[in-house]
Amino acid sequence: MSRPGVVTGMDVHAGVYGRQSVGRANKSEVSTVTQRVAGVAEAERRGAVSVTTYEDLGISAFTGDGRPDFDRLIKDCHDGRINLIVVYYISRLSRMDPLDAIPIVTDLLNLGVTIVSLTEGEFRKGNLMDLIHLILRLDAAHSESKNKSDAVRGAKKTAAALGGYLGGKPPYGFRMVPATRTTPEGKPIVIQLLEHEPDEVAVIQNVCRAIKEHKDMPYEPGGGRRHPGSLTGICAQLTSDGVPTKGQTVGKETKDSVWDPKTLMRILRDPRIAGYAATPTYRRREDGKLTSKVESYRIQRDPETMQPVVAYPPIIPPDEWHELQKWLDGRGQGKGLSRGHAVLSAMDLLFCDCGAVMTSHRATVPNRGAYRCRRRKALPGQHEGECTISMQALDTHVARRIFALVQTAEDDPETAVVLAEAARRYAAQTEQPEIAGERRSLVAERADAKQALEELYDREEAGDYDDPVGRRRFRERRERLLGRMERAETRLAEVEEAATPTLPIHLWLPVGAGDVDPVGEGSWWEAATTQERRDFVKLFVRRITVTKAAGAGKSTPVERRTRIEFVSAAGDAVEAEELGDEAAAA
Repeated sequence: MSRPGVVTGMDVHAGVYGRQSVGRANKSEVSTVTQRVAGVAEAERRGAVSVTTYEDLGISAFTGDGRPDFDRLIKDCHDGRINLIVVYYISRLSRMDPLDAIPIVTDLLNLGVTIVSLTEGEFRKGNLMDLIHLILRLDAAHSESKNKSDAVRGAKKTAAALGGYLGGKPPYGFRMVPATRTTPEGKPIVIQLLEHEPDEVAVIQNVCRAIKEHKDMPYEPGGGRRHPGSLTGICAQLTSDGVPTKGQTVGKETKDSVWDPKTLMRILRDPRIAGYAATPTYRRREDGKLTSKVESYRIQRDPETMQPVVAYPPIIPPDEWHELQKWLDGRGQGKGLSRGHAVLSAMDLLFCDCGAVMTSHRATVPNRGAYRCRRRKALPGQHEGECTISMQALDTHVARRIFALVQTAEDDPETAVVLAEAARRYAAQTEQPEIAGERRSLVAERADAKQALEELYDREEAGDYDDPVGRRRFRERRERLLGRMERAETRLAEVEEAATPTLPIHLWLPVGAGDVDPVGEGSWWEAATTQERRDFVKLFVRRITVTKAAGAGKSTPVERRTRIEFVSAAGDAVEAEELGDEAAAA
């Protein structure tokens, strides 16, 4: 209804407020509709010349979270636009502690606002019994919510202790089944357990099989073709085959959901498909409140051994799951699947001087392939026409510069810094996926324990543990958290010690091959596969920038058109021109 004007005389201007703390799954929102219809009818029965409705759906009056329409109602009362509030129950107005709620309702009564509960009567200024009755109703509403909240929290804690699943909807690959367990007091309780959903298990296994089979297969894009081992290609195939999503099988609200690479990524990231017990972590909004969007997963670990807790039969073997995570880490812009056999493309390394990425263009004539700028439109100050460079010439030039850098490392401190970062990258590149996953999990475990310890100290400083029982509980929890941090640190040190490979320079530049061309016939580079060459370049190079040729044909040598930025220990670039004279002149 329309917004009323400022109240004048004895006219009644009503505000009908409805609230429902949890939105209904079928979106019917019957509760607030009932409140609104009944409230409007009551306002009209009282002769209201205007009626404005206010509604907060899915918001609790107990938690104290913001209620936009409630705040608007209070403001309109202060502005003199509303002098009658109609609610279905007083609990719709507030379930806060009476000490917090009384100032609000007292302020409204002092403004001359009459509060009407359709089930509990009328409350107005000047009637002491009305105020006492209102206080009693507010206290009852608050107690009801608190008791309900405590009961729900206690039930969840008991269910969790008995192995129950409390994560809401089951993850893809699983379904919930009820099971009866007995509490320590001997009382039966029904909990929900996760077990495999056979049809979805088969989908996950087929997806992982497709990725494993096709992930390293080069392909030529175009013509509507999709790589059969890419997330996008697999989603297209699942849709084409009519494989239902989880949403399509669980209800009307998500019946139109489709296979999406982000959804598939989340399914494959879930440690539970490898059999691990895990909990999702949810994304936070800018105001700090949690959303329902899963951001990542945390593998649960034994507090003593720090080993992963296994809770389910694995859908895919744990070692394959860890290998899959390493592959998924490489998904994203500039990190796509291999396109053709070009060494420098699709690695987020090769750029034109105008800032655009350069991609490979395979010619039909042997050795005439090229890299070319993909910019579509020239801006002021950018080159006109195409910017292309010989693929073979640039690949060879980049390789020679890297080998020159390796050969002069002992004599040049700055070059040694580049090799140190390359060694770190090589360790990450060759590290077993399960070790990399364990390291990430241990770092997160250590951070969690540190954060919990800081919160514990904050509460101790605030006086939350001043009594003898509190002091005992403070010491016990502090020792547990310190133990978690120490065990995580110890295991991290063990992982680091076990994963310290060195650069295999002896393979790239065999001893005694001083006069052999490092990229010529018989060299490691000449025999290496495209992927081996790519992995080699990524160890040393951060960015390659190519400028447009000054003239047609071969008028500008490749070394004059190319700027190579090598990595440094801090992750920053070290330009080739800044390295030693021998490396720069090579």
